[in-house]
Amino acid sequence: MNNLKINDLKKYLRNRNDDELINEIIELVKLYPNVKEYYKAKLLPQSEVEIFEKYKNIIKNEFFPDRGFGKLRYSKVNEAIREYKKLTSNSELITKLMFYYTEIGIKFTREYGDIDEKFYINIEKSYINVLDYVQKCDLQEIFADQAHEVKVKAAGIGWGFGDNMSNIYYEYYYDDIH
Repeated sequence: MNNLKINDLKKYLRNRNDDELINEIIELVKLYPNVKEYYKAKLLPQSEVEIFEKYKNIIKNEFFPDRGFGKLRYSKVNEAIREYKKLTSNSELITKLMFYYTEIGIKFTREYGDIDEKFYINIEKSYINVLDYVQKCDLQEIFADQAHEVKVKAAGIGWGFGDNMSNIYYEYYYDDIH
């Protein structure tokens, strides 16, 4: 199967006038919800919170759906975070969404008791991912309290999870200022 090359796309677009380009973009917005959401985020800054809540709800539903039991599809949670990152450049909101994954995982195990090893590995990985992102975006000071709170809430949870979360915290925050 042939792949579309960026140079071919550029050539195609250069051969379109402004009205044709506008009509193509409108058609894309109509056909693809992700494209519509992308432009909504770009053109309507007030929708930022609404879009954030949508992705937060996707994560919540994997753990605490309105009905039934959570499916804990980690791939769906990670996909939601990846998709959200494509929609916004607001690193603080991205960080909040990433922290939410870790926090809701801790809430889940506190509510339902010990889960399995895969669960704990995924929540630990989510904590590492968010702290990596915090460091990359130089947001350590802004999210220090939240990072610490995650460590505190994870304390005492079985399978070595609480200890692992504490160790992860100290890899990123050397001095416990709390």
